[in-house]
Amino acid sequence: MSAQIGRPVDRVEAQQKVTGAARYAADTQLPGLVHAVMVQTAVAHGAVTPESLAAAAELVAAAPGVLHVLTPLNCPELHMLPADLTWDLPLERRPPLSDLTVQHVGQHLALVVAETLEEATAAAALMDVEYIVAPAQLTADQVLTEPVPADAKDGQIRHGSYRPDHFVKLTDEKLQEHRGDPHEPAGVKVAARFTTPVNTHYPIELAATVAEWEGDVLTVHDSTRWITGERRALAAYLGIAETQVRILSPLVGGAFGSKSFLWMHVVLCAVAARAVGRPVKLVLTRAQMFTSTGHRPRTEQQLALVAGTDGSVLSTEQHTVTETSTVAHFCEPVGLSARFLYRSPRMAVSHTVARINAPTPCFMRGPGEAPGLFALEVSMDELSYATGLDPLALRLANDPDTDQPSGRPWSGKHLRECYLSGAERFGWSARPAEPRALRRNGVQVGWGMATASYPGRRMPAGCRVTTTADGHVRFAAATHEIGTGVRTVMTQIAADGTGLPLDAVSFESGDSLFPDAPYSGASQTTATVGSAVDLAARRWRRLIGRPVGSAAELGSILRAAPDLLAALSFTVTSDGPAEEGPLSQSFGAHFCEVEVDEEIGRATVTRWTAVMDCGRVLNPKLATNQVMGGIIFGLGMALLEQVPCDPRTGQLIGEYYVPTHADIPDFDISFVDAPDYGLDPVGVRGIGEIGACGVPAAIANAIFHATGKRLRDLPITIESLLRSRP
Repeated sequence: MSAQIGRPVDRVEAQQKVTGAARYAADTQLPGLVHAVMVQTAVAHGAVTPESLAAAAELVAAAPGVLHVLTPLNCPELHMLPADLTWDLPLERRPPLSDLTVQHVGQHLALVVAETLEEATAAAALMDVEYIVAPAQLTADQVLTEPVPADAKDGQIRHGSYRPDHFVKLTDEKLQEHRGDPHEPAGVKVAARFTTPVNTHYPIELAATVAEWEGDVLTVHDSTRWITGERRALAAYLGIAETQVRILSPLVGGAFGSKSFLWMHVVLCAVAARAVGRPVKLVLTRAQMFTSTGHRPRTEQQLALVAGTDGSVLSTEQHTVTETSTVAHFCEPVGLSARFLYRSPRMAVSHTVARINAPTPCFMRGPGEAPGLFALEVSMDELSYATGLDPLALRLANDPDTDQPSGRPWSGKHLRECYLSGAERFGWSARPAEPRALRRNGVQVGWGMATASYPGRRMPAGCRVTTTADGHVRFAAATHEIGTGVRTVMTQIAADGTGLPLDAVSFESGDSLFPDAPYSGASQTTATVGSAVDLAARRWRRLIGRPVGSAAELGSILRAAPDLLAALSFTVTSDGPAEEGPLSQSFGAHFCEVEVDEEIGRATVTRWTAVMDCGRVLNPKLATNQVMGGIIFGLGMALLEQVPCDPRTGQLIGEYYVPTHADIPDFDISFVDAPDYGLDPVGVRGIGEIGACGVPAAIANAIFHATGKRLRDLPITIESLLRSRP
C-alpha cells in the first residue's frame, strides 16, 4: 500500500463545507429549543444597584415570549474553580453573576430567555440599570502609578501588578535576569520601546452554545477547542460530576485561542436551560465577542541589544509590561524567544502583568512570540545597520547550536537551511543595503526579513479504535476539527499505521465521550493526537497480522475469523515526550517585499517567501495553507488590527479591520521536510502558530528599507507612513 503521509490529500470534510452541509454548534436543532440573549454592563468599574436591577428584570420578564431572566439576584450559587484551572489558564476565579460588582465594560449582567431569538433580543434591549460608578484603571500605566485598590471576595477580585509564574515560569525568568555579567558590556548598542495594541480573534463563527438537561445529565453543543477541559470546568462551576456533562463540538470555525477555554456565557446558558427545563441556544453577537471570549492584551516592551563590532551579540534585554483582568491570570509571554533565539552571553528578560478593568485576555495565534518577535526582530534589523552587516548575515552569525538557558540540544533544528533557502528563493542577494534605494511605479519599495520560531509541543492523549464487520476501521479522540485539517491528517496517519487504504479508515472527533485529548492550541494537536493514532494504528496492524489491501478484503478476513473482530476494537493512551533529552522548537525565515505610497500613507505587501522547519510535513497542501493563513494573520497585526476603545471609559468605539483578499501578497512557501522523532513517533511539530511569528517585524523592516522610517508601534498607521513635509 502506498504511503499516505506526505501526500496533498484533500480535506475529508471538504465537500460538507463547500456545500453547506457541515454542521457547527449554532446549527444544532433540538425539540423545544428556546433562545437566550446576553445583557452586558456599560461601565468599566463599580456596582449595579440592586433596586434598579430588580426593577429592570421585572420589566423584561413581562415582555412577550420571555421565559426567564437570569441575574445576580436569582442566579443559583456557582462554585469556584479548582486552583489548577485558574493558576496558569485564563479561566476566571469569580463565578459569573456571583455579585453586583462590575469589573469591566461588557461584563455579563443578565441572560434573557424567550421563545424566539427576536423576542429575546427585544426584551434584552429593555434592560436599563443604574450604576454606582467607581474609578477604573484601564491601562498598565495607571496600575503601576496609582494607589492599588484592595482585593475583594477572598482574592476572586485582585488589583495591582505581579510577576507571573505561569507560562513564562518565574523561576526560569529569575535565572535569565542574571545570566552572564550583571553589568551591560560596552559595544554597539540599539535600544528602543515597542508597543502592540489589543488584538481580537474575530473568527468567522461566533461563539455559540446549546445546552440541554436530561434529568441530571447536561449536554452542551459548543464552539470549543477544549472539550475535556470544558467538561471539567463546567462541572466544577455547577458542582456536579464530570460524568454528568457531555460536550459536543462537531466543527469549529476558527478562533485562534478564543475558543480554547470555557467562557462564562457557556455556564450561564447551562444554568438557564435547567431553569426553564428546555434546551437553550445562546449565540454571542459580534460586539459581545470583543468583551466575552478573550483577546491579545497590550504590551509595552523595552528591548536592548549590544554587539561587538563584528556583529556578535554580547547582551540581550527584553522587559515587558502587559495586562490582564482583575478576575483571571494571563500573561502574554513576550520574552520567551529572546532567551534562546540568538547567541547572547548576557541575558535579562522579565514580564510584569498589570490587572486592569478590562475583559480577561487569552492566547492568540503566536501567543507571546508574535508581539515579542516584533520587537526582537526589528531590533536585530536595526543592529544590522548599526554594525554594517546584512540583516541575514547578522542572524547567521548569531545562530546558536543549543538551547541557551538549559544547554540542551534541539531535537531538530534547520534554521540555517531556512535562511539560506529563503534568501535564494526571494533573491535577497540583489537587495541594496541603503534605505530608499528601490522605487517602482512612483512608490517606494523595500525588502525585509525576520526569523520565525515557535515551540514543538506534545501532551498525553487517547485514541479509540472500532473495527466493524464490513471492514471499516474508525479512530476517535476528544479533539477538534478547527478548520486546519485535523481529521484529514489523522486519517492519513491511521492509514499508514494500519496499512489500509484511506477509504477503509476514518477519524472522528468533537465528543467528550471519546478518549481524552488536550485543547487544540499551542500547535500541539498533530503531534499529540497523532501519536495516539499512530500507536493505535500500529497495534491494530500487529493484531491483524497480515497485509490488508481493502475494506472488502478486511471484511472477508473478519467473517472467516469472527473472534478477531472484538480484538480489533480497543483504546490506547499515548504519553507526552520524555522530561529530559532534546528540546523541540520549530523555526523559519520570512522574506517580504512592500510598496509604500508616501503620498497617501499606504503600505502594500506584494511578495512573500517563507521557509519553515516544522518537522515532517504530513500533508503539504494543508501545511502550506496553515503557513499562508498565519502570514495573513500577521499582516493584519502589522498594518490593520487594534481594538478601538475610548481611553476614558473603556467603551468600544470604531471598527476592527482585518485583511481581505485584496491584501494578500504573492506567496512562495516551502518546508525543510526533516522529521523530528525526538518529539513524537510521527516526526511532526506544530505548524498552526509559527506562520504568524515574525511577520509584523518582516513588514516593519521592509518599510524601513523602503522609507528609512523605523516604526516600533503596531499597527503601522497611515499617519506614520505619510511623507514628511518641510
